[in-house]
Amino acid sequence: MNKIPEPEVMKHSQLLKRLVLDQKTVEDQGRIEQLCLDTQSHQVIGFICKSGIFGKQKKAFAWKQIETIGTDATLVNGHSTQESLDKFNNTVNIIGNEVWTDTGNKVGLIVEYLLNIKTGAVVNYLFKSNGWRGVLNSIYLLSPEAVSSAGNKRVIVVNSSIQNPQFYTEGVTQKIGLVQDFLQEDLVKTREHINVAQREAKKLLVGFQETAKVVKEQAQEKAQVVTEQAKQKVEEFQSKSTEKSPEKVSKLQMIFLAKFKK
Repeated sequence: MNKIPEPEVMKHSQLLKRLVLDQKTVEDQGRIEQLCLDTQSHQVIGFICKSGIFGKQKKAFAWKQIETIGTDATLVNGHSTQESLDKFNNTVNIIGNEVWTDTGNKVGLIVEYLLNIKTGAVVNYLFKSNGWRGVLNSIYLLSPEAVSSAGNKRVIVVNSSIQNPQFYTEGVTQKIGLVQDFLQEDLVKTREHINVAQREAKKLLVGFQETAKVVKEQAQEKAQVVTEQAKQKVEEFQSKSTEKSPEKVSKLQMIFLAKFKK
């Protein structure tokens, strides 16, 4: 599925009664009557449309057939099959189910759920309190991971998961999802920047090592040349001084060597 506009997280109820059109033929396929939820995987696997007089004609489409979910219509690819319709009719409609803890306490009713419209995955269930913990009609978020089992009338949740439930406020979940996406993207970019910096630092280190090696070799070559030149001058001096008296030669050698050392 692609070309899905923001927001990526929507209420289940926001998709109901939406017009469904065939992407290729642009024919009216009806309006969404029911989303079909797999309560084991917490995934919306498809939806059922109704059309015709009194809505007697039913069609079923898998979630993967959705091309676009727009403001006014949902576009689908492919055809409805009787097999899909039979399968989707057997799914649990979790809206209105009682919420019970695994310790035997009734805490409220499932009134809604939020789903990622790109994947069909349930982000959170919403349940209304029935006076549990002394609060009436408050709506709380319920994580899919907290649901241990679900039937046609009730769902069982892990008691520890709802000891400190989070209040649901319109738009909060969507904003949380956007923040999570931003943080993930920022983390990826940060890692890329670190990798680039490490590569550049490695290049600089290699370049410095190569430069140091060249400078060292040049210094050694220069020292060798200077040594050879000094040796040659000493030999020339000794050769020219052979005819002079030993005492004078010795003095001249000492003066020359003293100057060379400086």
